[in-house]
Amino acid sequence: MNQATDKQLLAPAISGDALAEARALIGLPIRVEQWNYEATRDVIRHYAWGIGDDNPLFSDPEYAKSTPWGGIIAPPTFFFGIWDAVVAPGLPDVQWYYSGIDAEFYHPIRRNDAITASAEYVDAQPLSGKTVANMIVQTGDVRYHDQNGRLMTKVLSHCFRVARQAAKGGLSYAPREKHVFTADELAHIADAQINEFVRGSAVLYWDDVVVGADLPGTVRGPINQLDMTTYYCGAVGTSGYKSTKLRWKYKNWANHSPEKLPNNYDKSYYGAVVLPSIGHQDAKVATVDLGMPGPYDNGPQRCGMLTTVVTNWIGDGGFVRSVSARLKMPVIFGDCNYFKARVTAKRKVDGVGLVDIELWGENQLGQLTIKGSAVAELPCR
Repeated sequence: MNQATDKQLLAPAISGDALAEARALIGLPIRVEQWNYEATRDVIRHYAWGIGDDNPLFSDPEYAKSTPWGGIIAPPTFFFGIWDAVVAPGLPDVQWYYSGIDAEFYHPIRRNDAITASAEYVDAQPLSGKTVANMIVQTGDVRYHDQNGRLMTKVLSHCFRVARQAAKGGLSYAPREKHVFTADELAHIADAQINEFVRGSAVLYWDDVVVGADLPGTVRGPINQLDMTTYYCGAVGTSGYKSTKLRWKYKNWANHSPEKLPNNYDKSYYGAVVLPSIGHQDAKVATVDLGMPGPYDNGPQRCGMLTTVVTNWIGDGGFVRSVSARLKMPVIFGDCNYFKARVTAKRKVDGVGLVDIELWGENQLGQLTIKGSAVAELPCR
């Protein structure tokens, strides 16, 4: 079979009316289908482990009891484990990719909190990039409240809408072979993860933070299919990830009763011959249909991995106030993530010590894959 007949997904171009079509939906209330409703010990642990984070504050009740929080709390980006925060309605059969987040954290999510997610579609903007000249970025305003109605987390969640490879102006990365590391390189990668810095119970005071100082980084990888499967245990990729009977049921709804589906995606996402998100794990769909360089990682997963640099550094006594991140290029199977950070400023607001942090991630080729920032609250002497 040739490449043309190998394609399984429809691939319309982004038309001249696409931006107007996307903007016509602004204000749309989103029907949310949550993956988790309660932040149990296991739900928090499954999410943390899915981003490679074994910090005992997020998983060990006895350890967490001795911290200032008095019990297990969730990592900041745990909201992805409640609901993936993707808001990308309309534009049938135009592929979506996660673009990034602007997240604000008001209170830590604690063990056994019941969390309710809500969302509204709020913006659509045109964008051009190095590999695609014509894209649209859609934004959702996503809120997570606890059982008492307290706003815990607010996220502006951004998604690219990009035409698939067969479309005029579609995504067209050249396929890239899985990277092969030497035995010595793999030994260094393993050592960096086994001996990762985690401050834990040692207190980091705002007064002692030095502007311009680099934070101890983290390494995650090389990324493979098992990493994706593990992540999906804690934060399922989308509401389209369904097994057997449910997969057929959602496809049937897409064709006959779309009002029964979550509407953060167009109904075509659920009705496709193969779920478009399988490109995360299927090399043929990723390269032939979507135009990616290979099966690729999950964007929210990478945002969570990046944030671990901050939680490792601030220790049990700190609190992440905000995280912003933008994905810059795909990370494909075989790539290794090197996440880094630097203190850019420190200040006090109403007597509270805050630290501004620059964040970024690179692959083994030195290419920038994600860039962002965070604000952390630290105790003062």
